[in-house]
Amino acid sequence: MKEQLLEVVVKEMQQGVVIINDKGLILYANPFFQETFAVNLPLKGINFTEVVEDALLLNTVETVLSSETGQSKEITIKGKGNQILEARLIPFSQNGLNGVIGFFHDVTEEKRVEAIKRDFVANVSHELRTPLASIKGYAETLLDGGLEDKGVLKNFLTIIDRHANRMTALIEDLLTLSMLESHQIPMKFEPLDIRVLITNVIQGFEKQAKDKGIELIIESGETYRELPKVMGDRVRLEQVIVNLIDNAIKYTNKGAVRISVRILDNLMQVDVTDTGIGIPEKDLLRIFERFYRVDKGRSRELGGTGLGLAIVKHIIHGHSGKIRVNSNPGEGTTFSFTLPIN
Repeated sequence: MKEQLLEVVVKEMQQGVVIINDKGLILYANPFFQETFAVNLPLKGINFTEVVEDALLLNTVETVLSSETGQSKEITIKGKGNQILEARLIPFSQNGLNGVIGFFHDVTEEKRVEAIKRDFVANVSHELRTPLASIKGYAETLLDGGLEDKGVLKNFLTIIDRHANRMTALIEDLLTLSMLESHQIPMKFEPLDIRVLITNVIQGFEKQAKDKGIELIIESGETYRELPKVMGDRVRLEQVIVNLIDNAIKYTNKGAVRISVRILDNLMQVDVTDTGIGIPEKDLLRIFERFYRVDKGRSRELGGTGLGLAIVKHIIHGHSGKIRVNSNPGEGTTFSFTLPIN
């Protein structure tokens, strides 16, 4: 009875278990082990070397089997599906039977989260260090005697203010993104006229576009005026449109930024298209990642925090919508997002 219960427990474990005798033959392997190493055949009686190709694992098993100290070993290896596995190999000797019991724990997700946290801390540290260093440098210069020159004083204070604003924007974006990812920002859904929302946002960019000689074009016509309303959070959707239009103007040196809306079945699609510098194909898949920038130097120069598109993605997903990007370097970029009509 106890053996049956034990076998049921081991069989259902979300951890690979394999028992190997001193001749290297498999005495038992649970389903998780077979799945991890992509084996569909019964393993009992098969040599372990026929199942596993990882040299480190094979060498460690051999070391444990030949060891006279009875010491276990822990290693990290990769499974057949590129999973990251932590393996613990324990020697045993019972009733004249010697061998090794191996436990394999899939830590792929844990390692992924660790990498994200590590990258996040490194990125935040880097993004804060640059403006802080500038603020400190200009402040020290002023304290060392620069206060007497009114022209220098005004110039340095303007630079300090710009870097302080950049830090403020970064912190605000970090808080917003954190709350969106943890679903701590409740969406206040209401019927919205997307036409009015876009028109209001466009008005705030007219001067910025005019200063660069860029034409802002809103899709017009009967179809546009008769668009159905969508359920959405006015503030958050406005944030999405502001971010996309702001980026389009920033990265466009000449030409136009066009905003169009169309109905696709039960979805409303909004396109923001520019004639700017475009995005290389290799960067498209990562463009919505936190802190990912195509041109780091230019992005910082233009005041970007590297979090805007990550925020946009989470807001659209919070509306049960999707967002994508198409781009040709040197020709322009189109960001498109969809929202359910019903």
